Amino acid sequence: MVHLFIQFVFPGFLLALTAVAIPVIIHLFHFRRFRRVFFSNVSFLQQLSDASKKESKIKHLLILAMRVIAIAALVMAFARPYIPVADARFGSGGHAVGVYIDNSFSMDALGESGRLLDMAKTRALGIASAYQPTDRFLLLTNDFEGRHQRFVSREEFMAMVGEIEVSSGVRTLAQVMERKKVMFSTETSGTGRSYYIGDFQKNTSSLEEALPDTSLVSFFIPLSAQRSGNVYVDSCWFDSPVALAGQTVRLLARVRNESGDALNGQPVRLFVDGVQRTVASYDLEAGEETLIELNWTIDKPGYSQGRLEIIDYPVTFDDQLFFSYSVRSEIPVLSIDQSGQSPFLNAMFGKDSVFAFQATPVFSVDYSAFSDFNLIVLNGLEMVSPALAVELKGFVERGGSLVVFPGIDIDLVSYGAFLEGMGLDLYVGLDTTSTGVSSINARHPVYRDVFDQLPGNLNLPEVQRHYVISRPVHSLSQNLLQLQNGHAFLNFQAVGRGGVYLSAVPLEDGFSNFQRHTVFVPTLFNIALQTQTDQPLYHVLGKHDPLLVRDPGSGAGQVFRIQKGDWEMIPEQRRTGNQLQLFVHDQITEAGNYMLLSDNAAIGALSFNYDRRESVLDALSPGSLSGALLDAGLQQVQVIDAGTGNFERALQEFSKGRQLWRLFLLLALAFLLAEVVLLRFWR
Repeated sequence: MVHLFIQFVFPGFLLALTAVAIPVIIHLFHFRRFRRVFFSNVSFLQQLSDASKKESKIKHLLILAMRVIAIAALVMAFARPYIPVADARFGSGGHAVGVYIDNSFSMDALGESGRLLDMAKTRALGIASAYQPTDRFLLLTNDFEGRHQRFVSREEFMAMVGEIEVSSGVRTLAQVMERKKVMFSTETSGTGRSYYIGDFQKNTSSLEEALPDTSLVSFFIPLSAQRSGNVYVDSCWFDSPVALAGQTVRLLARVRNESGDALNGQPVRLFVDGVQRTVASYDLEAGEETLIELNWTIDKPGYSQGRLEIIDYPVTFDDQLFFSYSVRSEIPVLSIDQSGQSPFLNAMFGKDSVFAFQATPVFSVDYSAFSDFNLIVLNGLEMVSPALAVELKGFVERGGSLVVFPGIDIDLVSYGAFLEGMGLDLYVGLDTTSTGVSSINARHPVYRDVFDQLPGNLNLPEVQRHYVISRPVHSLSQNLLQLQNGHAFLNFQAVGRGGVYLSAVPLEDGFSNFQRHTVFVPTLFNIALQTQTDQPLYHVLGKHDPLLVRDPGSGAGQVFRIQKGDWEMIPEQRRTGNQLQLFVHDQITEAGNYMLLSDNAAIGALSFNYDRRESVLDALSPGSLSGALLDAGLQQVQVIDAGTGNFERALQEFSKGRQLWRLFLLLALAFLLAEVVLLRFWR
């Protein structure tokens, strides 16, 4: 927004306009002495004298006007007039200048004058050169480094700009603006000005959370890359959360094509523990995504680490995706029984080498051992004590799975407190009407691979009596098995990182034949296989979520380290019950596979990947950026299109307004020269 009125840097100089009175006074009083000359006959000269007086009067008026205009123009030049742009305020009290340089991976792309990051650094140096050496400067990058969290001299600022390199850090524009606002709040001297230099990707330029700061005038300098296409590995996951030695596993990988070209026969390579295990190919249209399936057989238990690779140029930071997983030789299952071990659970888990099954009576439960199990089964408990309820809630929230088979005559109050504490559906009473299971949720992961096609006359469990499971309006539970009367027979609800399976019947013949039915085995088996793992396949760099691992010990002097080759760090650690939380605090900056060590023993595998928000290179144009800024309610802003015209000239105009002192100085010189010419040649 351009203002049509003129403002002055030094308005006090306008008092010197009173100097125009000097030539006016000289002209009015005309301090000149005349000589009297006598002529015998002046009749002929009278006519010539009148014409000469008129020319002299015009000449003197012109000289007076030129002198007045010259003095006024000279005074105006010293007052430093300017037309402000974007509510700029150019004063003589110095400036506090904040400059943000986007140094994310996308700034490694090529622009019209070279690498975008190099162009951004050049622009930042140009900004510093436009101000005085006495002004104060603040530098921000995506790293939010501590040494950048202060105002420095212009010389120190220029030195820091030269040290900026591409980083894995990703910050939204709103986050950067908020950080700048905080930093400027500590700087009380000078006029505040803020500059933002980057490619302004759509993924990271959201301004919905940005709060207007009326104390700052902000300038946005977008840089455009020559090529905006990119192909990258977006994510990957196993179709089953539990990997067992000797079994074939299936990894699904999502690949996105953000370029304008279709791809055919492109390879995806899978490496596990440094060895290529398989390769797949894919065809992908422009702007589309695809899922790629990779299968291999796990040959050993323990920790394994892998990576997926594709080939793409020139943006390569997202061509690899690292992941780690734990291979178990067996799945640990705990049964907490009311009176004795269930023969059905023992037959299901105790005689299968896939499971490490342990049963314990409710009066001798070791709560500290819960973290050693993937699955806990409550078998026939008449009531749930408050202590057991608290421990089970923590177990589920940390990623464990819980199956509840109620007792024959349960205490509804204790069960209600236990289930309500986790936000679950409740047992509300016993229904003695005979019925049967009417449907199976084949879309749920527990039954996903059990049936090729559900027949219409499928034989399902019969029910003589059952507990009614009340489902509140806000419930998020899913029915796996449903009764003919519409009640849930077996349902599931996620809690924290884990989940709870709630049965309407105990494993007793007087309630149903579920425990003797063919559906029982795949149901319990797949529930055990679906138990959550300790860690996700990978973490995203720049996220500050803690790394959750099972506590391998409780020694006070225990030191945990994250290591990759010769590099290692000691993360901050916090213990929550039997869970260990690790915080890396941006100390890991390179994507890859890492090992978690306790002393010198490996206790876990970790993988870190770069933030895929940088993979979508679509950026806001200068016009779109201006519209987004206005839509966000940011008024004192201006977009400088660095790709057109002279950047330094545009910078001077937008940061200091349209300077007019040179124009007035030229006017003063022009009118003084005109006066000289007039006196010289008009006789």
